[in-house]
Amino acid sequence: MAKSNSIFFCNSCGNEFAKWAGQCPACHEWNTLVETAPYLKTTKTKTGQKVTLKPAESFSVKAALSSQTGYTFSTGISEFDRVLGPGLTKGGVYLLAGQPGIGKSTLLTQLALNSKINIVYVCSEENPAQVASRIKRLSSKENSHIRLLNTSTVENILETIKSDPNCLVIIDSIQSVSTAVNPTTPGSPSQIRDSASYLIQSAKENSVPMIIVGHVTKDGDIAGPKMLEHMVDTVLELSGDRQHLLRLLRSVKNRFGPTDETGIFRMNSNGLEEVKDPGSILLEGRVKNAPGSCLTMIMEGTRPLTVEIQALVVASPLPIPRRIAKGISGNRLQLICAILTKHLNLPIATKDVFVNVTGGMDVKDPGADLGIALAIVSSVKDKPLPENSICFGELGLLGEIRKVGFTDKMLKEAKALGYSEIFSPLSHTSIRSIKLG
Repeated sequence: MAKSNSIFFCNSCGNEFAKWAGQCPACHEWNTLVETAPYLKTTKTKTGQKVTLKPAESFSVKAALSSQTGYTFSTGISEFDRVLGPGLTKGGVYLLAGQPGIGKSTLLTQLALNSKINIVYVCSEENPAQVASRIKRLSSKENSHIRLLNTSTVENILETIKSDPNCLVIIDSIQSVSTAVNPTTPGSPSQIRDSASYLIQSAKENSVPMIIVGHVTKDGDIAGPKMLEHMVDTVLELSGDRQHLLRLLRSVKNRFGPTDETGIFRMNSNGLEEVKDPGSILLEGRVKNAPGSCLTMIMEGTRPLTVEIQALVVASPLPIPRRIAKGISGNRLQLICAILTKHLNLPIATKDVFVNVTGGMDVKDPGADLGIALAIVSSVKDKPLPENSICFGELGLLGEIRKVGFTDKMLKEAKALGYSEIFSPLSHTSIRSIKLG
């Protein structure tokens, strides 16, 4: 009986198995094993031939630290540098993921235009003419430092890196490149694993910074094996509502800097524009003194932002009233409605509740709980919140208002913006103690 040349690879944990199973024996996730080719080596030796290996270098701690001098440099985009920390690091491998059309290629093109070093832009998804037209649209200056590499073969990319190690490599995208060593099609889990392995090894050996673009699935996860996120040094996520202009760049994993910073951009005809004052955009067109509208302060990384939360509570024609949320979790809205019903006797059991965060923001900060609750109360009573007021705080199941991270920083920011009435854990201990009339 011929021996099988395939193995089964877990997309979640990266382990390999000889036989298929419905549940991964290692991470216990269901339906994550896919058939794939085994990991292959690039070189094969003849019988009796001695393999010569490059001797490993060893460093003392002091020598290793001194060798890092000048290893980081700015991208030329301050919001990008905010997320990365020290900037790009030589030998660092960065994975940038996001939904189709969110602006990944546009952001990397702007980074290439602002860079002070040579750029090798691997055009594996688009042809060089498409990338060149985007470069011309974003900048009319001469861009002789940018080279467009028309290939989707990993081996060609590796040769280019060896010939010019003083460059920044941008690969758009990892799902469209392939290595000849692996016979599977581009985009398959084993092809992504093998291609990424060779690219990362080359980046480390030649001290070349590399940015790899990754696709996402319909669930928002990065396409391909989970191992890819473990292999790279930094995982960046570009998110936002495609129907709105705001784009958020977050760091999911970062070996060189913080993971709690957020870069904020605005999409326009000239590409992605850095936003220094997000509040002016998020509150643009706001109707003041309207029932159901509440200003709340949230934290995006270490930056406090002011967002507007709107609520609409109306009589429901359905036997089971609806709870519809946009910009916050639906389960979170259900929880807050239950708290208001229990502790304020709010008559919303037979009413539909709609909540929206304006500006296309997706709010996960628990400090927005109080803003959601006050917007609902304001809509039910048909009375606006006090003029020039703002709030922040987490709601507990007992109706208490709990402190959140950076409370002092948000309070200081709210006072600096001129808000005269601030509902917070420092001013009120429970939702019952807030009187709106």
